[in-house]
Amino acid sequence: MRYPEIAALLLFLIVFPVSGQVNTGRSESAGDLYLNFRNTNFVRNNEYSNPIIEGYTLIGYFIEPELVYRPSGKAEIRFGAHLLSYSGTNKFSVAKPVFSTSWHFSDNTRFTIGSLSGSDEHLMSDPHFNGERIYNAFSEDGLQLVTSNENIFSDTWLRWENYIFKGDTDREIFTAGESFRYISPEISGLITLEMPVQLQVKHFGGQISDYPEHVETYFNLSAGGRVRVALNRTKDISAGAESIFFLGNCISDNAPSGIGHGYAGWHKLFFSCRIGEMEAGYWSSHDYYAPDGNFIFGSYSESVKESMLLEFQQGVAGIEKCRIYPLLVYNREVEFQPRLMAGESRGKFFTYLQEISRELNPQPLVINDAGWLELKTEQQNLNP
Repeated sequence: MRYPEIAALLLFLIVFPVSGQVNTGRSESAGDLYLNFRNTNFVRNNEYSNPIIEGYTLIGYFIEPELVYRPSGKAEIRFGAHLLSYSGTNKFSVAKPVFSTSWHFSDNTRFTIGSLSGSDEHLMSDPHFNGERIYNAFSEDGLQLVTSNENIFSDTWLRWENYIFKGDTDREIFTAGESFRYISPEISGLITLEMPVQLQVKHFGGQISDYPEHVETYFNLSAGGRVRVALNRTKDISAGAESIFFLGNCISDNAPSGIGHGYAGWHKLFFSCRIGEMEAGYWSSHDYYAPDGNFIFGSYSESVKESMLLEFQQGVAGIEKCRIYPLLVYNREVEFQPRLMAGESRGKFFTYLQEISRELNPQPLVINDAGWLELKTEQQNLNP
């Protein structure tokens, strides 16, 4: 389902710093070996009441212990594990090893290959890089070049998400991105200007895969400005405004989403203090889609999960045969590639059709396991 425009969307967000302490500092000398421990405990309530996205709650934690060894003054090796658990599951939903090698060109610039430093470090905007990835997709693997100082932040990365072997029926998936931000020196000791530019390319494909659908590549770009004004001498209370403009483009032909080109604008006011930050914003979009973005900002609905195709044969006396093909269209699972239902879900779909048809048909609707309809009247029998 496509929504040509989403307008007058008012978002009130209160963010509290509940993540655990993270030691990201470098050791000062070669030969040092130490333990680094990351932990985030999270509770996020997304109980939206709208037809665009279904409400849900994220609650749980992740831990990431790792040993860090510095063989030289510029090289660094990390080895550990990433463990993610959602409260009430009594298990780890994600358990994976992490291993990386980093080279520090200077105190402000480093290059990493292997497990990256975490999805929160990209500092990407929510509409094209969902902030929830900090909780459920924190650990990433690939390449990363980061430069950070008082005025410049730049994070260039390649994240490999799905590796395939010859003959696999899955698609190869990877994402490349750049997050750049210029922060001006303080003006009159109170005002700070920021200019963020972010881009991301996500690719679904793989030449050696037996996946039946065509290749897809999405490109997303955003740019804008932000002004922050300190409201006290200690500068721990501030307020300001931000405007960011977004572009979305499917580079491949015949985008499965039906959205090839789109744009959006996000305009916000914010107030921050030591305990948190509050924002009020206005979002408008036209055919905007970002594969890694927060679904609430997309110009389509992800609430639709099931659909169907109807095949029928028309004869002289009327319809002679009729067959239903149930489809799974839930984009969180199929990523705009609808597929036929099978097994238990297929049977439940047929049962649901029979239940909703009782008030519309004088005779009960009968569907066999193959999806053929059996409707008997005095003139015709639709059973093949």
